[in-house]
Amino acid sequence: MKAADSLLKVLVVDDEPFIRKGLAALIDWEAEGYCISGEASNGATAIELLKTNTYDLIISDIKMPQMDGIEFITYVKENKLSDARFIFLSGYYDFQYAKTAIQYGCCDYILKPIQSEELLATIRRIMNDYRKEADKKENRKDDAKAYHHLMAVLLGKCDDVDIKYVQNKMKLSGDMAYVHCELSQNDDKFMALSKDKKREQQRKLYHYASLLLKEYSDHIVYEIIKLANCYDMGIIFCSHMAQEKGMGCDEWLKWLQKELTERIGYKVVAFMGCMVTDIGMLADSYREAVVLRSLQINKKYGIKNFRNMKGQQSGNSTDDIIRKYMDELIHAIEINDKSRIREEAKTVYKSMMDKSMEPDMVSKNVQYLIYKMLGLAYKQDTDIDQEEIMQYIKETVFASKTSNENCLRFQQFMDEYADYLMQVRQNKSKGIIELIEAEIEDNYADNISLKYFAEKYYFNSAYLGQLFKKQYGCSFKEYLNNIRIRKAAEMILHTDKKIYEVAVESGYKNLEYFINKFEEVYGTTPTGFRKRHIGSLDY
Repeated sequence: MKAADSLLKVLVVDDEPFIRKGLAALIDWEAEGYCISGEASNGATAIELLKTNTYDLIISDIKMPQMDGIEFITYVKENKLSDARFIFLSGYYDFQYAKTAIQYGCCDYILKPIQSEELLATIRRIMNDYRKEADKKENRKDDAKAYHHLMAVLLGKCDDVDIKYVQNKMKLSGDMAYVHCELSQNDDKFMALSKDKKREQQRKLYHYASLLLKEYSDHIVYEIIKLANCYDMGIIFCSHMAQEKGMGCDEWLKWLQKELTERIGYKVVAFMGCMVTDIGMLADSYREAVVLRSLQINKKYGIKNFRNMKGQQSGNSTDDIIRKYMDELIHAIEINDKSRIREEAKTVYKSMMDKSMEPDMVSKNVQYLIYKMLGLAYKQDTDIDQEEIMQYIKETVFASKTSNENCLRFQQFMDEYADYLMQVRQNKSKGIIELIEAEIEDNYADNISLKYFAEKYYFNSAYLGQLFKKQYGCSFKEYLNNIRIRKAAEMILHTDKKIYEVAVESGYKNLEYFINKFEEVYGTTPTGFRKRHIGSLDY
Protein backbone atom coordinates (compact mmCIF):
# COMPACT_ATOMS: atom_id res chain seq x y z
CA MET A 1 0.00 0.00 0.00
CA LYS A 2 1.32 3.39 -0.97
CA ALA A 3 1.65 6.12 1.66
CA ALA A 4 -1.30 8.53 1.52
CA ASP A 5 1.03 11.53 1.28
CA SER A 6 2.52 10.23 -2.00
CA LEU A 7 -0.88 9.76 -3.71
CA LEU A 8 -2.45 12.41 -5.94
CA LYS A 9 -5.67 13.68 -4.37
CA VAL A 10 -8.90 13.52 -6.38
CA LEU A 11 -12.08 15.60 -5.96
CA VAL A 12 -15.23 14.14 -7.58
CA VAL A 13 -18.00 16.65 -8.42
CA ASP A 14 -21.39 15.24 -9.61
CA ASP A 15 -24.99 15.81 -8.58
CA GLU A 16 -25.76 12.07 -8.74
CA PRO A 17 -24.45 10.14 -5.67
CA PHE A 18 -24.34 6.80 -7.45
CA ILE A 19 -21.99 8.29 -10.08
CA ARG A 20 -19.63 9.45 -7.34
CA LYS A 21 -19.68 6.05 -5.67
CA GLY A 22 -19.42 4.25 -9.01
CA LEU A 23 -16.29 6.23 -9.91
CA ALA A 24 -14.68 5.28 -6.59
CA ALA A 25 -15.33 1.58 -7.27
CA LEU A 26 -14.65 1.56 -11.03
CA ILE A 27 -10.84 1.24 -10.80
CA ASP A 28 -8.12 0.65 -8.20
CA TRP A 29 -7.23 4.31 -7.62
CA GLU A 30 -4.49 3.62 -5.10
CA ALA A 31 -2.73 1.24 -7.48
CA GLU A 32 -2.66 4.05 -10.02
CA GLY A 33 -1.18 6.51 -7.51
CA TYR A 34 -4.42 8.34 -6.63
CA CYS A 35 -6.87 8.57 -3.76
CA ILE A 36 -10.38 10.06 -3.81
CA SER A 37 -10.27 12.50 -0.94
CA GLY A 38 -13.33 14.71 -1.59
CA GLU A 39 -16.84 14.75 -3.05
CA ALA A 40 -19.25 17.55 -3.99
CA SER A 41 -22.74 17.65 -5.56
CA ASN A 42 -22.19 20.85 -7.56
CA GLY A 43 -19.65 23.52 -8.44
CA ALA A 44 -20.57 25.84 -5.54
CA THR A 45 -19.98 23.13 -2.94
CA ALA A 46 -16.75 22.11 -4.66
CA ILE A 47 -15.49 25.71 -4.47
CA GLU A 48 -15.96 25.72 -0.70
CA LEU A 49 -13.89 22.52 -0.47
CA LEU A 50 -11.14 24.04 -2.63
CA LYS A 51 -10.87 26.99 -0.28
CA THR A 52 -9.67 24.73 2.54
CA ASN A 53 -8.23 21.68 0.74
CA THR A 54 -5.71 20.97 -1.98
CA TYR A 55 -6.46 18.55 -4.84
CA ASP A 56 -4.38 17.37 -7.79
CA LEU A 57 -7.21 16.14 -10.03
CA ILE A 58 -10.86 17.25 -10.29
CA ILE A 59 -13.38 14.99 -12.07
CA SER A 60 -16.55 17.00 -12.67
CA ASP A 61 -19.88 16.57 -14.39
CA ILE A 62 -20.83 19.39 -16.79
CA LYS A 63 -24.59 19.48 -16.20
CA MET A 64 -25.23 20.24 -12.49
CA PRO A 65 -27.70 22.39 -10.55
CA GLN A 66 -26.76 25.71 -8.90
CA MET A 67 -23.34 25.89 -10.66
CA ASP A 68 -22.51 23.70 -13.66
CA GLY A 69 -19.06 22.42 -14.68
CA ILE A 70 -18.21 25.25 -17.08
CA GLU A 71 -19.11 27.90 -14.49
CA PHE A 72 -17.15 25.92 -11.92
CA ILE A 73 -13.89 25.70 -13.92
CA THR A 74 -14.27 29.34 -15.02
CA TYR A 75 -14.46 30.49 -11.38
CA VAL A 76 -11.53 28.26 -10.32
CA LYS A 77 -9.22 29.44 -13.10
CA GLU A 78 -10.11 33.12 -12.98
CA ASN A 79 -9.69 33.23 -9.19
CA LYS A 80 -6.61 30.99 -9.23
CA LEU A 81 -8.26 28.76 -6.64
CA SER A 82 -6.48 25.55 -7.70
CA ASP A 83 -3.83 24.23 -10.10
CA ALA A 84 -5.56 20.83 -10.29
CA ARG A 85 -6.10 19.10 -13.63
CA PHE A 86 -9.74 18.75 -14.77
CA ILE A 87 -11.62 15.86 -16.37
CA PHE A 88 -15.22 16.60 -17.45
CA LEU A 89 -18.00 14.01 -17.58
CA SER A 90 -21.17 14.31 -19.67
CA GLY A 91 -24.13 12.18 -20.65
CA TYR A 92 -23.99 13.49 -24.21
CA TYR A 93 -21.35 15.01 -26.50
CA ASP A 94 -21.57 18.72 -27.13
CA PHE A 95 -18.70 20.25 -29.14
CA GLN A 96 -19.17 23.75 -27.70
CA TYR A 97 -18.94 22.37 -24.14
CA ALA A 98 -15.77 20.48 -25.04
CA LYS A 99 -14.25 23.53 -26.71
CA THR A 100 -14.96 25.77 -23.72
CA ALA A 101 -13.64 23.13 -21.31
CA ILE A 102 -10.37 22.82 -23.22
CA GLN A 103 -9.94 26.62 -23.29
CA TYR A 104 -10.05 26.62 -19.50
CA GLY A 105 -7.46 23.89 -19.11
CA CYS A 106 -9.56 20.74 -19.05
CA CYS A 107 -7.34 17.69 -19.59
CA ASP A 108 -10.01 15.45 -21.07
CA TYR A 109 -13.68 15.02 -21.80
CA ILE A 110 -15.26 11.61 -21.04
CA LEU A 111 -18.80 10.52 -22.07
CA LYS A 112 -21.13 8.65 -19.75
CA PRO A 113 -21.48 5.78 -19.17
CA ILE A 114 -17.83 5.85 -18.10
CA GLN A 115 -15.63 3.02 -19.38
CA SER A 116 -12.87 1.89 -17.02
CA GLU A 117 -10.35 1.56 -19.87
CA GLU A 118 -10.92 5.15 -21.01
CA LEU A 119 -10.71 6.50 -17.46
CA LEU A 120 -7.54 4.50 -16.78
CA ALA A 121 -5.89 5.78 -19.96
CA THR A 122 -6.76 9.35 -19.00
CA ILE A 123 -5.53 9.27 -15.38
CA ARG A 124 -2.34 7.44 -16.42
CA ARG A 125 -1.62 10.16 -18.94
CA ILE A 126 -2.20 12.77 -16.23
CA MET A 127 0.06 10.86 -13.83
CA ASN A 128 2.77 10.79 -16.50
CA ASP A 129 2.45 14.57 -16.93
CA TYR A 130 2.80 15.04 -13.18
CA ARG A 131 5.94 12.92 -13.14
CA LYS A 132 7.47 14.86 -16.03
CA GLU A 133 6.76 18.12 -14.26
CA ALA A 134 8.25 16.75 -11.05
CA ASP A 135 11.37 15.73 -13.00
CA LYS A 136 11.63 19.24 -14.46
CA LYS A 137 11.38 20.75 -10.99
CA GLU A 138 14.08 18.39 -9.77
CA ASN A 139 16.26 19.28 -12.75
CA ARG A 140 15.76 22.95 -12.03
CA LYS A 141 16.83 22.36 -8.44
CA ASP A 142 19.85 20.44 -9.72
CA ASP A 143 20.68 23.23 -12.19
CA ALA A 144 20.41 25.81 -9.41
CA LYS A 145 22.72 23.70 -7.28
CA ALA A 146 25.20 23.32 -10.15
CA TYR A 147 25.06 27.08 -10.79
CA HIS A 148 25.85 27.76 -7.12
CA HIS A 149 28.89 25.46 -7.15
CA LEU A 150 30.14 26.76 -10.51
CA MET A 151 29.87 30.40 -9.43
CA ALA A 152 31.88 29.55 -6.31
CA VAL A 153 34.60 28.09 -8.57
CA LEU A 154 34.58 30.99 -11.04
CA LEU A 155 34.70 33.62 -8.30
CA GLY A 156 37.57 31.83 -6.56
CA LYS A 157 35.47 31.24 -3.43
CA CYS A 158 35.27 27.47 -3.67
CA ASP A 159 36.23 24.48 -1.56
CA ASP A 160 36.79 20.81 -2.42
CA VAL A 161 33.02 20.16 -2.41
CA ASP A 162 32.42 22.81 -5.09
CA ILE A 163 35.32 21.58 -7.23
CA LYS A 164 34.25 17.95 -7.00
CA TYR A 165 30.64 18.77 -7.88
CA VAL A 166 31.63 20.82 -10.95
CA GLN A 167 34.08 18.12 -12.04
CA ASN A 168 31.42 15.39 -11.83
CA LYS A 169 28.70 17.53 -13.42
CA MET A 170 30.71 18.78 -16.40
CA LYS A 171 33.32 16.04 -16.86
CA LEU A 172 36.09 18.59 -17.36
CA SER A 173 39.51 17.43 -18.50
CA GLY A 174 42.73 18.76 -20.04
CA ASP A 175 43.39 22.45 -20.58
CA MET A 176 40.31 24.56 -19.96
CA ALA A 177 39.17 28.18 -20.08
CA TYR A 178 36.14 30.33 -19.38
CA VAL A 179 34.44 31.78 -22.46
CA HIS A 180 32.13 34.77 -22.13
CA CYS A 181 29.50 35.18 -24.89
CA GLU A 182 27.01 38.00 -25.25
CA LEU A 183 24.84 39.81 -27.74
CA SER A 184 26.89 42.79 -28.88
CA GLN A 185 26.08 46.27 -27.62
CA ASN A 186 27.52 47.54 -30.91
CA ASP A 187 24.66 45.96 -32.86
CA ASP A 188 22.25 48.87 -33.33
CA LYS A 189 19.48 46.54 -34.49
CA PHE A 190 19.73 44.51 -31.27
CA MET A 191 20.04 47.57 -29.03
CA ALA A 192 16.82 48.97 -30.54
CA LEU A 193 14.83 46.02 -29.15
CA SER A 194 12.78 46.29 -25.97
CA LYS A 195 14.21 44.78 -22.79
CA ASP A 196 11.81 41.82 -23.00
CA LYS A 197 12.80 41.15 -26.62
CA LYS A 198 16.47 41.30 -25.68
CA ARG A 199 15.90 38.69 -22.96
CA GLU A 200 14.10 36.56 -25.50
CA GLN A 201 17.14 36.73 -27.80
CA GLN A 202 19.38 35.87 -24.86
CA ARG A 203 17.40 32.67 -24.29
CA LYS A 204 17.74 31.89 -28.01
CA LEU A 205 21.48 32.45 -27.70
CA TYR A 206 21.59 29.81 -24.97
CA HIS A 207 19.43 27.46 -27.06
CA TYR A 208 21.57 27.78 -30.20
CA ALA A 209 24.77 27.32 -28.19
CA SER A 210 23.31 24.10 -26.75
CA LEU A 211 22.58 22.83 -30.26
CA LEU A 212 26.12 23.70 -31.43
CA LEU A 213 27.93 22.14 -28.48
CA LYS A 214 25.71 19.01 -28.43
CA GLU A 215 27.17 16.62 -25.82
CA TYR A 216 28.94 19.56 -24.18
CA SER A 217 25.73 21.56 -23.71
CA ASP A 218 25.98 21.10 -19.95
CA HIS A 219 29.15 23.25 -20.12
CA ILE A 220 26.93 26.28 -20.80
CA VAL A 221 25.72 28.49 -17.98
CA TYR A 222 22.99 31.08 -18.54
CA GLU A 223 23.84 34.64 -17.53
CA ILE A 224 26.82 34.72 -15.20
CA ILE A 225 28.00 38.34 -15.41
CA LYS A 226 25.34 40.38 -13.63
CA LEU A 227 25.76 43.68 -15.47
CA ALA A 228 23.03 46.02 -16.66
CA ASN A 229 22.35 45.75 -20.37
CA CYS A 230 24.50 42.61 -20.67
CA TYR A 231 22.75 39.67 -22.32
CA ASP A 232 25.24 36.87 -21.85
CA MET A 233 26.05 33.27 -21.12
CA GLY A 234 29.22 31.46 -20.10
CA ILE A 235 30.90 28.33 -21.46
CA ILE A 236 33.48 26.18 -19.73
CA PHE A 237 35.73 25.34 -22.67
CA CYS A 238 38.07 22.32 -22.80
CA SER A 239 40.81 22.15 -25.42
CA HIS A 240 39.61 18.76 -26.66
CA MET A 241 36.34 20.41 -27.74
CA ALA A 242 38.35 22.28 -30.40
CA GLN A 243 40.59 19.30 -31.21
CA GLU A 244 37.55 17.14 -31.99
CA LYS A 245 36.68 19.63 -34.74
CA GLY A 246 40.24 19.79 -36.00
CA MET A 247 40.61 23.36 -34.75
CA GLY A 248 42.87 25.39 -32.52
CA CYS A 249 41.42 27.27 -29.56
CA ASP A 250 41.34 30.65 -31.32
CA GLU A 251 39.82 29.08 -34.42
CA TRP A 252 37.14 27.37 -32.30
CA LEU A 253 36.26 30.67 -30.62
CA LYS A 254 35.86 32.37 -34.03
CA TRP A 255 33.75 29.43 -35.24
CA LEU A 256 31.47 29.70 -32.19
CA GLN A 257 31.04 33.44 -32.59
CA LYS A 258 30.33 33.17 -36.34
CA GLU A 259 27.81 30.32 -35.95
CA LEU A 260 25.90 32.02 -33.13
CA THR A 261 25.79 35.33 -35.02
CA GLU A 262 24.42 33.68 -38.17
CA ARG A 263 21.82 31.62 -36.31
CA ILE A 264 20.45 34.35 -34.05
CA GLY A 265 20.62 37.17 -36.61
CA TYR A 266 22.38 39.60 -34.25
CA LYS A 267 26.09 40.15 -33.65
CA VAL A 268 27.52 37.90 -30.94
CA VAL A 269 30.89 38.59 -29.31
CA ALA A 270 32.96 36.02 -27.44
CA PHE A 271 35.97 36.41 -25.13
CA MET A 272 38.14 33.54 -23.87
CA GLY A 273 40.12 33.83 -20.67
CA CYS A 274 43.53 32.23 -20.17
CA MET A 275 43.94 28.45 -20.44
CA VAL A 276 44.34 26.66 -17.10
CA THR A 277 45.05 23.04 -16.19
CA ASP A 278 43.04 22.79 -12.98
CA ILE A 279 39.39 23.49 -12.13
CA GLY A 280 40.48 25.44 -9.09
CA MET A 281 42.24 27.91 -11.44
CA LEU A 282 39.14 28.63 -13.57
CA ALA A 283 38.69 31.81 -11.52
CA ASP A 284 41.81 33.22 -13.23
CA SER A 285 40.36 32.47 -16.66
CA TYR A 286 36.97 33.91 -15.72
CA ARG A 287 38.57 37.09 -14.40
CA GLU A 288 40.60 37.59 -17.57
CA ALA A 289 37.54 37.05 -19.77
CA VAL A 290 35.74 39.76 -17.79
CA VAL A 291 38.70 42.14 -18.15
CA LEU A 292 39.05 41.34 -21.85
CA ARG A 293 35.34 42.05 -22.34
CA SER A 294 35.70 45.38 -20.57
CA LEU A 295 38.69 46.34 -22.70
CA GLN A 296 36.74 45.83 -25.90
CA ILE A 297 35.61 49.45 -26.04
CA ASN A 298 32.41 50.17 -27.93
CA LYS A 299 31.00 53.39 -29.36
CA LYS A 300 29.28 54.51 -26.18
CA TYR A 301 32.65 54.84 -24.43
CA GLY A 302 33.83 57.84 -26.49
CA ILE A 303 35.97 60.54 -24.93
CA LYS A 304 32.93 62.74 -24.27
CA ASN A 305 31.33 60.03 -22.16
CA PHE A 306 34.57 59.23 -20.38
CA ARG A 307 34.95 62.87 -19.37
CA ASN A 308 31.98 62.32 -17.09
CA MET A 309 34.07 59.86 -15.10
CA LYS A 310 36.65 62.49 -14.21
CA GLY A 311 37.04 62.86 -10.49
CA GLN A 312 34.47 60.19 -9.69
CA GLN A 313 35.13 58.06 -6.65
CA SER A 314 33.98 54.48 -6.38
CA GLY A 315 33.16 54.70 -2.70
CA ASN A 316 35.12 51.49 -2.19
CA SER A 317 38.56 51.77 -0.61
CA THR A 318 39.93 48.82 -2.60
CA ASP A 319 38.80 50.33 -5.89
CA ASP A 320 40.14 53.73 -4.91
CA ILE A 321 43.55 52.15 -4.32
CA ILE A 322 43.42 50.44 -7.73
CA ARG A 323 42.56 53.74 -9.38
CA LYS A 324 45.55 55.33 -7.68
CA TYR A 325 47.69 52.56 -9.20
CA MET A 326 46.12 53.38 -12.57
CA ASP A 327 46.88 57.08 -12.15
CA GLU A 328 50.53 56.20 -11.43
CA LEU A 329 50.60 54.07 -14.58
CA ILE A 330 49.07 56.87 -16.68
CA HIS A 331 51.71 59.32 -15.41
CA ALA A 332 54.50 56.88 -16.28
CA ILE A 333 53.04 56.50 -19.79
CA GLU A 334 52.75 60.27 -20.19
CA ILE A 335 56.44 60.83 -19.44
CA ASN A 336 57.38 57.58 -21.26
CA ASP A 337 59.31 56.16 -18.28
CA LYS A 338 59.82 52.57 -19.48
CA SER A 339 60.84 50.99 -16.16
CA ARG A 340 57.99 52.62 -14.26
CA ILE A 341 55.49 51.72 -16.98
CA ARG A 342 56.25 48.01 -16.64
CA GLU A 343 56.25 48.13 -12.85
CA GLU A 344 52.96 50.04 -12.59
CA ALA A 345 51.32 47.98 -15.38
CA LYS A 346 52.10 44.77 -13.49
CA THR A 347 50.60 46.22 -10.29
CA VAL A 348 47.44 47.33 -12.10
CA TYR A 349 47.01 44.00 -13.91
CA LYS A 350 47.43 41.92 -10.75
CA SER A 351 44.97 44.19 -8.94
CA MET A 352 42.33 43.67 -11.63
CA MET A 353 42.81 39.91 -11.36
CA ASP A 354 42.02 39.98 -7.64
CA LYS A 355 39.28 37.40 -7.05
CA SER A 356 37.61 39.56 -4.42
CA MET A 357 36.62 42.16 -7.01
CA GLU A 358 33.11 41.80 -8.43
CA PRO A 359 32.74 41.75 -12.25
CA ASP A 360 30.88 45.06 -12.35
CA MET A 361 33.73 46.78 -10.48
CA VAL A 362 36.26 45.16 -12.82
CA SER A 363 34.33 46.67 -15.71
CA LYS A 364 34.15 50.11 -14.08
CA ASN A 365 37.85 50.14 -13.25
CA VAL A 366 38.82 49.08 -16.76
CA GLN A 367 36.59 51.83 -18.14
CA TYR A 368 38.37 54.28 -15.84
CA LEU A 369 41.74 53.11 -17.18
CA ILE A 370 40.55 53.48 -20.78
CA TYR A 371 39.20 56.95 -19.98
CA LYS A 372 42.63 57.93 -18.70
CA MET A 373 44.38 56.44 -21.73
CA LEU A 374 42.06 58.19 -24.16
CA GLY A 375 42.61 61.37 -22.19
CA LEU A 376 46.35 61.15 -22.82
CA ALA A 377 45.75 60.92 -26.55
CA TYR A 378 43.21 63.72 -26.39
CA LYS A 379 45.80 65.92 -24.70
CA GLN A 380 48.06 65.52 -27.69
CA ASP A 381 45.39 66.30 -30.26
CA THR A 382 41.77 67.27 -29.58
CA ASP A 383 40.86 66.21 -33.10
CA ILE A 384 42.39 62.77 -32.77
CA ASP A 385 40.38 59.87 -34.20
CA GLN A 386 38.88 58.20 -31.13
CA GLU A 387 37.75 55.16 -33.10
CA GLU A 388 41.33 54.65 -34.25
CA ILE A 389 42.59 54.81 -30.66
CA MET A 390 39.96 52.37 -29.41
CA GLN A 391 40.65 49.98 -32.27
CA TYR A 392 44.34 50.16 -31.43
CA ILE A 393 43.55 49.26 -27.81
CA LYS A 394 41.29 46.37 -28.85
CA GLU A 395 43.81 44.83 -31.22
CA THR A 396 46.92 45.34 -29.11
CA VAL A 397 45.84 44.60 -25.56
CA PHE A 398 46.47 40.86 -24.94
CA ALA A 399 45.73 37.42 -26.33
CA SER A 400 44.12 34.53 -24.47
CA LYS A 401 47.18 32.74 -23.17
CA THR A 402 48.32 31.93 -19.65
CA SER A 403 47.85 34.40 -16.83
CA ASN A 404 51.57 35.22 -16.60
CA GLU A 405 51.85 35.64 -20.38
CA ASN A 406 48.86 37.96 -20.37
CA CYS A 407 50.39 40.02 -17.58
CA LEU A 408 53.55 40.43 -19.67
CA ARG A 409 51.42 41.27 -22.71
CA PHE A 410 49.59 43.90 -20.70
CA GLN A 411 52.90 45.47 -19.66
CA GLN A 412 54.12 45.41 -23.26
CA PHE A 413 50.88 47.00 -24.45
CA MET A 414 51.24 49.92 -22.02
CA ASP A 415 54.86 50.33 -23.15
CA GLU A 416 53.73 50.41 -26.80
CA TYR A 417 50.97 52.86 -25.99
CA ALA A 418 53.53 55.28 -24.52
CA ASP A 419 55.48 55.04 -27.80
CA TYR A 420 52.27 55.56 -29.73
CA LEU A 421 51.55 58.77 -27.81
CA MET A 422 55.09 59.97 -28.44
CA GLN A 423 54.51 59.51 -32.17
CA VAL A 424 51.21 61.39 -31.94
CA ARG A 425 52.99 64.20 -30.14
CA GLN A 426 55.70 64.40 -32.80
CA ASN A 427 53.20 64.35 -35.67
CA LYS A 428 51.11 66.96 -33.98
CA SER A 429 53.97 69.46 -33.61
CA LYS A 430 54.24 69.72 -37.41
CA GLY A 431 50.87 71.41 -37.70
CA ILE A 432 50.54 73.07 -34.33
CA ILE A 433 52.23 76.34 -35.39
CA GLU A 434 49.74 76.81 -38.22
CA LEU A 435 46.87 76.30 -35.77
CA ILE A 436 48.32 78.90 -33.40
CA GLU A 437 48.85 81.33 -36.27
CA ALA A 438 45.19 81.00 -37.33
CA GLU A 439 43.96 81.49 -33.78
CA ILE A 440 46.11 84.58 -33.25
CA GLU A 441 44.75 86.03 -36.49
CA ASP A 442 41.19 85.63 -35.18
CA ASN A 443 41.75 86.40 -31.49
CA TYR A 444 44.76 88.73 -31.41
CA ALA A 445 43.04 91.13 -28.99
CA ASP A 446 42.42 88.43 -26.36
CA ASN A 447 44.67 87.75 -23.41
CA ILE A 448 46.73 85.07 -25.14
CA SER A 449 50.30 84.03 -24.47
CA LEU A 450 52.78 81.26 -25.17
CA LYS A 451 51.79 79.67 -21.87
CA TYR A 452 48.14 79.76 -22.93
CA PHE A 453 48.87 77.87 -26.16
CA ALA A 454 51.22 75.44 -24.41
CA GLU A 455 48.48 74.49 -21.96
CA LYS A 456 45.82 74.35 -24.64
CA TYR A 457 47.79 72.04 -26.92
CA TYR A 458 49.63 70.20 -24.11
CA PHE A 459 53.12 71.27 -25.14
CA ASN A 460 56.08 72.27 -23.07
CA SER A 461 56.25 76.12 -23.19
CA ALA A 462 59.99 76.24 -23.90
CA TYR A 463 59.70 73.62 -26.64
CA LEU A 464 56.77 75.46 -28.23
CA GLY A 465 58.75 78.73 -28.14
CA GLN A 466 61.63 77.05 -29.99
CA LEU A 467 59.26 75.73 -32.64
CA PHE A 468 57.79 79.21 -33.07
CA LYS A 469 61.18 80.93 -33.44
CA LYS A 470 62.31 78.30 -35.94
CA GLN A 471 59.19 78.86 -38.03
CA TYR A 472 59.05 82.70 -38.00
CA GLY A 473 62.52 83.86 -37.01
CA CYS A 474 61.22 85.75 -33.98
CA SER A 475 59.85 85.06 -30.52
CA PHE A 476 56.18 84.37 -29.92
CA LYS A 477 55.81 87.71 -28.11
CA GLU A 478 57.32 89.60 -31.04
CA TYR A 479 55.10 87.78 -33.51
CA LEU A 480 51.96 88.55 -31.50
CA ASN A 481 52.93 92.21 -31.12
CA ASN A 482 53.51 92.56 -34.89
CA ILE A 483 50.06 91.10 -35.61
CA ARG A 484 48.39 93.43 -33.13
CA ILE A 485 50.15 96.53 -34.53
CA ARG A 486 49.25 95.50 -38.09
CA LYS A 487 45.60 95.13 -37.09
CA ALA A 488 45.75 98.51 -35.30
CA ALA A 489 47.12 100.18 -38.47
CA GLU A 490 44.26 98.73 -40.50
CA MET A 491 41.71 100.14 -38.03
CA ILE A 492 43.40 103.58 -38.11
CA LEU A 493 43.25 103.61 -41.91
CA HIS A 494 39.73 102.27 -42.37
CA THR A 495 37.77 103.53 -39.35
CA ASP A 496 37.29 106.80 -37.49
CA LYS A 497 37.83 105.17 -34.09
CA LYS A 498 39.72 107.11 -31.43
CA ILE A 499 43.35 106.05 -30.90
CA TYR A 500 42.64 104.72 -27.39
CA GLU A 501 39.76 102.64 -28.84
CA VAL A 502 42.11 101.22 -31.46
CA ALA A 503 44.60 100.36 -28.73
CA VAL A 504 42.04 98.45 -26.65
CA GLU A 505 40.59 96.62 -29.65
CA SER A 506 44.10 95.63 -30.71
CA GLY A 507 44.80 94.02 -27.35
CA TYR A 508 46.65 96.83 -25.56
CA LYS A 509 45.41 98.01 -22.18
CA ASN A 510 48.17 100.61 -21.77
CA LEU A 511 47.89 103.45 -24.32
CA GLU A 512 51.47 104.66 -23.86
CA TYR A 513 52.85 101.14 -24.40
CA PHE A 514 50.72 100.83 -27.54
CA ILE A 515 52.04 104.13 -28.98
CA ASN A 516 55.66 103.09 -28.27
CA LYS A 517 55.19 99.72 -29.99
CA PHE A 518 53.43 101.38 -32.94
CA GLU A 519 56.33 103.80 -33.40
CA GLU A 520 58.81 100.90 -33.35
CA VAL A 521 57.08 99.35 -36.34
CA TYR A 522 55.92 102.35 -38.42
CA GLY A 523 58.35 105.08 -37.26
CA THR A 524 55.54 107.41 -36.24
CA THR A 525 52.76 107.68 -33.70
CA PRO A 526 49.28 106.32 -34.50
CA THR A 527 48.01 109.92 -34.91
CA GLY A 528 50.92 110.82 -37.22
CA PHE A 529 50.24 107.60 -39.19
CA ARG A 530 46.59 108.62 -39.70
CA LYS A 531 47.52 112.18 -40.79
CA ARG A 532 50.15 110.87 -43.20
CA HIS A 533 47.68 108.55 -44.95
CA ILE A 534 44.38 110.33 -44.49
CA GLY A 535 44.59 111.94 -47.87
CA SER A 536 44.60 108.60 -49.62
CA LEU A 537 41.47 107.41 -47.86
CA ASP A 538 38.13 107.62 -49.58
CA TYR A 539 35.73 107.28 -46.68
